[in-house]
Amino acid sequence: MKNNIIIYLLFLIASFSFASCSVEGDSILDKAESGELNEDKVFSNAQNTKQFLTNIYINLPYGWDQQYWIDGVTDDGEHRPFNTWSKNIVLGSYGATNLPNQFDRWTKYYEMIRACNKFIEKVDQSPIDLESYTKTEAIRTRMKYEAICLRAYYYAELLRWVGGVPIITEVLDVDSPELYSPRANLQEMRDFIISECDLAAANLPAYPTESIDFGRVTKAVALAIKSRVLLQLASPLFNSDVDAYGNKTELCAWSWGNYDAKRWEDAAKAAEEFMAVRKEDGSSYGLHTNTTKPSNWGKSSFTCLASQNSLGFYWVFIERLNPEVILCYSKKGGSTNEVTKWSVPHSMQKEQTQAGATLPTMNFVGSFETRNGIKIYETNEDGSYKTDANGEFIVRQAAKDDGFDPQDPYKNRDNRFYHCVYYNTQKANGVEFEIWRTETDPIVYGREYNETYNHTGFFNRKFNDPFKVFPKTDRVSTISGTSTSAFPLIRYVEMLLNYAEAQNEFLADGADRSSVIARLDLIRSRADMPDVKTTFQRNGWSVNNKQQMREFIRNERRIELAFEIHRIHDVRRWKIGESTQKIIYQQDIVKDRANDKYTYYIKIWKNRVFMPKHYIQPIPYSEVKNNPNMVQNPGW
Repeated sequence: MKNNIIIYLLFLIASFSFASCSVEGDSILDKAESGELNEDKVFSNAQNTKQFLTNIYINLPYGWDQQYWIDGVTDDGEHRPFNTWSKNIVLGSYGATNLPNQFDRWTKYYEMIRACNKFIEKVDQSPIDLESYTKTEAIRTRMKYEAICLRAYYYAELLRWVGGVPIITEVLDVDSPELYSPRANLQEMRDFIISECDLAAANLPAYPTESIDFGRVTKAVALAIKSRVLLQLASPLFNSDVDAYGNKTELCAWSWGNYDAKRWEDAAKAAEEFMAVRKEDGSSYGLHTNTTKPSNWGKSSFTCLASQNSLGFYWVFIERLNPEVILCYSKKGGSTNEVTKWSVPHSMQKEQTQAGATLPTMNFVGSFETRNGIKIYETNEDGSYKTDANGEFIVRQAAKDDGFDPQDPYKNRDNRFYHCVYYNTQKANGVEFEIWRTETDPIVYGREYNETYNHTGFFNRKFNDPFKVFPKTDRVSTISGTSTSAFPLIRYVEMLLNYAEAQNEFLADGADRSSVIARLDLIRSRADMPDVKTTFQRNGWSVNNKQQMREFIRNERRIELAFEIHRIHDVRRWKIGESTQKIIYQQDIVKDRANDKYTYYIKIWKNRVFMPKHYIQPIPYSEVKNNPNMVQNPGW
């Protein structure tokens, strides 16, 4: 118990950001320096040293940290109970002085960077202990490179959220001049993170060698971080000579000051480098393609219209150990049903305060093709929907010719739709989703409508195991069953999409795109959808047209990585937020109870605020105030 207290308190010291040290960390640092807290008691004990590193892992971004998921403030999602932090985000009612905790990544990530610096500095002092995890010097050395990889991960995350930041690689105290370091420009950020990733990759195993090491960073993780960073740096937000407001820029923390196509080439090569990683037995990472039927599959009490051949997209989120998940977060450490509790509505379960909190939107649902690969709705080049005089999405003629019926909208859709969304009349354990209302007086609402909450017409199914974890038929009991789901931080499919996007952007319009198509076909095959060439031919597109391929890749990315903390970054790095994030659409379903028929409408649900400054989040005001060399992001 005493050792645990020491570890906890020391970790608090190590977790203060370098900027916080100068403002509010003095008293805690004074305690450490006075001997009240002694870090030697941690790093002189092998088990305590391991626990210190474990605490750094614990603070990796966790998409299920609460029922209100980050994607709920993008056009893919809506938070059903409109809580304060998400309301402030979507209405633009926040700034450098009042960042919601969910958007204040600066403070948390610098806490972890400082902890990594402390571990790297002290781990060599930790003893080898045959009775503990650190049985050999090789394991201790590997742990050091894990910390280097984790430090790169946190810096990469800061780059995505705020752009260039001060690069700190040592543990600072209140008198360190580095407390007043300026922000690194994008070239400096690139050089530092990539060198850290390369160093970690050269010294970490390609794959966990023991089952106890599952969840630890590896060579593959280091190279995946590298791929993600280079894609971010090649994207329109940074790869330009203007800022988000169109002002001319030079090389700085938020702009390269020019456009260079080679940045796309570098990103494509990094994705290829990742895909070349092999495990010790010579096998490689890849998409999870298990098509085994789950229990209850095919029973009338469980609606799932997806094909059996598409089940890999279901199993990848259910089976914790699989070849696709490169890094995941299992906060519960074992079986749980919290994801289901937070996905199905309160009308189906006892835990009403946690239920149905993040809803898919019609914006998201509209992105799914027909089963034959036909894009359904007319969109602009940025992916925003075109609407008719009534505000309804315009259905493409190709979709009409394929048999799509707006009054039977969930029939014959992309298989992944059925693995991602609960929709009206769908059943789970015999409990039918009633997401409708009537128009005649008296107005009646389906049990899942709930007129006092936000409403989109859908509930989230992704990450759920509805054949094993489901509501009871009485609708008031605790959710039945548990699952071993783990939140995916990095998946192989992201690397395929990274390559496809980067290579498409690098190639000239009209150039052969066979290598891009080959990667995308792997994704389409796992989803049991038509291959790329067939899809393009059916839609009247050209596979060598850069813009048409761009739109296709972005849509595939949206579907594959939904609710995995990607959309919020993608719409920003593509600079499409001002056109895609301002209107949230719902599926409004009106029931004629006399004839038991439904009429489906697409309507505006909410208007949101997105301005140019929202492409890059602000640096906390306290950091700018206390560091005269800290420059704020444009617009803040």
